[in-house]
Amino acid sequence: MRRMRSAMALVTVVCGAIGLAVSSASTPASASAAPAAPAAPAATTGSATDVAQSSATANGTVNPNGTDTSYQFQYGTSTSYGSNTPSTSAGAGTADVPASAKLSGLASSTTYHYRLVAVSSAGTTDGADQTFTTTTPPAVTTGTASKTARSWASLSGTVDPKGQATTYYFRYGTTNAYGLQTSPANAGSGTNPVGVHANIYGLTPATTYHYQLVAQNAGGTTYGTDHTMATTSSEAVVLGHEGFVSPGHVVGVELGCFHGTSTCMGHLTMSHDGTVIGQRDYSIPADSGGFQNMVLTTAGQQMLGSNSTFHLLPVTVTATGTTGQKLSFVIHLARWVWH
Repeated sequence: MRRMRSAMALVTVVCGAIGLAVSSASTPASASAAPAAPAAPAATTGSATDVAQSSATANGTVNPNGTDTSYQFQYGTSTSYGSNTPSTSAGAGTADVPASAKLSGLASSTTYHYRLVAVSSAGTTDGADQTFTTTTPPAVTTGTASKTARSWASLSGTVDPKGQATTYYFRYGTTNAYGLQTSPANAGSGTNPVGVHANIYGLTPATTYHYQLVAQNAGGTTYGTDHTMATTSSEAVVLGHEGFVSPGHVVGVELGCFHGTSTCMGHLTMSHDGTVIGQRDYSIPADSGGFQNMVLTTAGQQMLGSNSTFHLLPVTVTATGTTGQKLSFVIHLARWVWH
């Protein structure tokens, strides 16, 4: 009986051991965790800088998130873009890196859309859409030389500041390479064309000069068309400051044409207190001079006749040449005996 109990206990222990072994063998070992998939790069579109008439710089940041990454900017006049900058490496780091590219060949006064795009083997990320507007340069028109003389000229033109503070100057010289320019002057900040002018001095007589109007503001620089003008070789000269009025109410003004070989031509006016009392055209050959006679108007005759103090009348004579030369001087009229 005692032997049977021992045998049964042995069987129970052995069976328990076997069950434990079977149980342990049937439970598999824990599997290793699978590696995480690489993250796509991050792209943040920044603000544009250096915005000009035909160019701008697009900016942003890229985080490669540990994978070799490149970036480019897409841009255009709508969110369809249509253009893109060359692909640039952003590395394979895990921190933000700056991204930038210059956009060129843009139209002035135009709004552009742009965004930063980052690409890696883990995917492509489009940054948010941003916009900028290219600047507006001034508009200019080179005008004619309103006056020319032997050694100076008066240049003119128009400038439209397009709403921005604008300056202008004239370039000039004996070729279209110019070489000389006037001092910058203010054209204001309006939105309509304004007339501008500048006098240039120290010119050579009987010489053709090129000139061009230039205007600039924050929107850029605009160059007007090239124009030419020629200095004269002669100029009118005043020869006398007194005049006698004949009984026929004719008065002569002494005027000459010197310092060159060309004929001096223009128009003479005579006035007293703003009232024109005589006028005529003149044409004086080079290296000569004499009286340019004109008949007093009825108003002039009355003014002179009523002036009892020595019968002298101060009048202003203005000689305006066809070249733009302008002489203005005062003479005193004295009348012969006439009633």
